[in-house]
Amino acid sequence: MGEDQVRDIVKQIVDITDEDWETFKTGSPGVYKFFTQIEQVGKHRIVAEVIESHYCAAGLKKGQKIVIEGGALIPEKSTAPLCMRAIGPLTGFVNTILEKIVDGQDPNDRVFKVAECLDPGLEAGGLGKVKFAVRTEPM
Repeated sequence: MGEDQVRDIVKQIVDITDEDWETFKTGSPGVYKFFTQIEQVGKHRIVAEVIESHYCAAGLKKGQKIVIEGGALIPEKSTAPLCMRAIGPLTGFVNTILEKIVDGQDPNDRVFKVAECLDPGLEAGGLGKVKFAVRTEPM
């Protein structure tokens, strides 16, 4: 995707000024690269599916899903309650997946595929514990 196309997309999404565009394209090369591959990013949906849940106060249950598209959480497509202690740890997984997509690699070919919520669980002074299998699906 060419510079003009990237600028049009960024302008549409965040209404960037011409002055800030110049700063962005040279000062944020990684994010710029992300936008050059936005079509590939848009072909993948990231799904964090609950595979284990014990004493979750937010009500997360096995089989529920948190859905992320283009790096943004999509509440209307998610079936799991949106708990901050659960969402935070997913950020690193989402970033790794997006990096792989932008670099043209298989985003499901990762070493780490299971995320845990931030509640330490009953055994460690907390209460609940939720684990998620994180994967991508085609859109």
